[in-house]
Amino acid sequence: MQSYDISNKKELMAKLLKSDLFDTFEVREVILHTAFKMVLEGRRNKDYFDKEDTIIDSLYLEWREMRKNVYELLQGNKPPTYFKIILAASTEKTAVLSQDINACYLNIQFKENHITCSTGVSYKHFSLDQSADKLWDERIKAFLFQYHFIE
Repeated sequence: MQSYDISNKKELMAKLLKSDLFDTFEVREVILHTAFKMVLEGRRNKDYFDKEDTIIDSLYLEWREMRKNVYELLQGNKPPTYFKIILAASTEKTAVLSQDINACYLNIQFKENHITCSTGVSYKHFSLDQSADKLWDERIKAFLFQYHFIE
């Protein structure tokens, strides 16, 4: 697990809320503190969708499906006092890293006017081998660096 201080907050927020850069990540949870606390679960409510919807197989919504709603909740005269967005790599991308992993997480947290991104990996079984963690950390660091979110 690694934590990265985001030096370019404005660029990260623009890419997160107004572009498709994060769209393929699955949403596990969104916590927003504005005038009140909101907790949005990313688990798909399959009863809401038509049977013909092709995405219905996935257990979690993708960021593309929630992004506009989260953006609208964050808009206002004042910034939130806190937010945390827990994203996970798709099942396919996770399987490429290792068959022993349940999920690879990217946590984006805003607190006290700072944004940090942290990584995490959930294993299917206990393992002393942490190579998947290191690989996920390296990929996220390269991703954050590539888009100039960190220096």
